[in-house]
Amino acid sequence: MRFEAIAGVGALLVFGMVHGLDAARTDSSVIRDFDPSSASPLALEPVSAAPAWEPIRAASPESKPVPAAPPSEPVRTALESEAVSAPPEREPDVTRIALQAGHWRAHEAPRELSGLRGNGTAWQGIPEWETNLKIARSAGAMLEELGYAVDILPAVVPPSYRADLFIAIHADGSDDSNASGYRVASPRRDATGRASRFASLLGRQYGEATNLTRLPSVTRRMRNYYAFNYRRYRHALHPQTVGVIIETGFLTSPRDRRVILNDPDRAARGIVAAVAAFPETRQGR
Repeated sequence: MRFEAIAGVGALLVFGMVHGLDAARTDSSVIRDFDPSSASPLALEPVSAAPAWEPIRAASPESKPVPAAPPSEPVRTALESEAVSAPPEREPDVTRIALQAGHWRAHEAPRELSGLRGNGTAWQGIPEWETNLKIARSAGAMLEELGYAVDILPAVVPPSYRADLFIAIHADGSDDSNASGYRVASPRRDATGRASRFASLLGRQYGEATNLTRLPSVTRRMRNYYAFNYRRYRHALHPQTVGVIIETGFLTSPRDRRVILNDPDRAARGIVAAVAAFPETRQGR
């Protein structure tokens, strides 16, 4: 999803706008969906539906795997695009935000990431990737209203992908229905030196927006998320892209589902508020 940058607004005004945005705009927004399987330049064409795939995920040990969704199962989207195999050029005066819907289209993972296929949690037949994608698209529509350029990324990140900020959106799962809460992590190795600051900000803003509990610990898989590991994987972020990962809540928790499944716009507002408040991505900086 590509959105062109517009004039910035003050942080307080931005926060108010974020909380007042109409959720209905999500379906009407133009979404730039990357398809990493093609080397051709990005081409956007309106379609009524696009195929959906099961996403890859840095699953916690208690997460339950679910089968990959068949390519014929549709997912609502505004646009279908050919993929890019090279990172887009950095546009001057444009702040680009990447929102990755964890586990979406993971069955297309290349050989180097083949171990990520078929992962993800689920609840009563609802796969995690659907929840992640709804939150990502809702947040993307809100960010577009604020003037950001936004890419909605599937599980496979284009090689050396560059953006001002990358947020991997996931959900947890557990056999214990009482397990509840969210986690935010920055890379174990961060070449930008800024990811931990954004992770702290996102943790605060997301908690305020959702009233969910922030868990005090993060997993090793989150800190070593494959998209952060440009030394090992070709399909990873450019080292100068600030990246974080958020487990938005437990899909297996009745309390957390009230937010991430039943009210994804609420979860999205927490993400958008953090982007708008972060000095490196604040509009008008």
